[in-house]
Amino acid sequence: MEEFSTPHSDTNSSDYNDIAKVSHELRSLKIWKEQESKQRLKEKLEREAQLALLEEEIRLLKGKKEKLHHRHRSKHSSQAHSSTLGESMHDDSLALGDHYQQPPRRVHRTPKTRESRVDLPYFHGKDDVEGYLDWEMKVEQIFTCHQVSEERKVYLATLSFQGHAMYWWTSLVRDRRLHNDPPIQYWNELRSALRRRHIPSYYTRELINKLQRLH
Repeated sequence: MEEFSTPHSDTNSSDYNDIAKVSHELRSLKIWKEQESKQRLKEKLEREAQLALLEEEIRLLKGKKEKLHHRHRSKHSSQAHSSTLGESMHDDSLALGDHYQQPPRRVHRTPKTRESRVDLPYFHGKDDVEGYLDWEMKVEQIFTCHQVSEERKVYLATLSFQGHAMYWWTSLVRDRRLHNDPPIQYWNELRSALRRRHIPSYYTRELINKLQRLH
């Protein structure tokens, strides 16, 4: 006796195949969207990292420019002083040939401006990113408030080092001397070295993730 498939069973089989096909396509679409989202996030993080590196390079270039400007200004001041001294000696030699001695020329010296006392919060150099960032922000506020000159910033900042921070700074100075590297003279150079020491590479990525979760 022959078996015949009923139209009803054929319809059920077709519906099941359609559902399975749609379900598979939905899963594939979901996986693709997740991969796209991860790829966009990865590209964004890479752009953020590149931007951070670019900003760091710009800060270093500015520091070098300020350093060169300071050297040029010091050289110009030294040349001007030598020229003034030569003119003074020339005038004195002319005065010896006169019938009477001219009164000595008075040199008017501009009194040095006394800089105000600046006390910075102590920094102990512990492995605490938030603690370091708070200290850095406070120090920069004090520098701005007291109009601290560039020549004093590194000196004052390193005086505030205690414990681990003081040992780290002493080791850094020794290593730079051994490698014939120029000493750190400007605040932006010291700040960059401190950030490399106390801010891990993944910290920026974590901040971005926190911001994304807040949104």
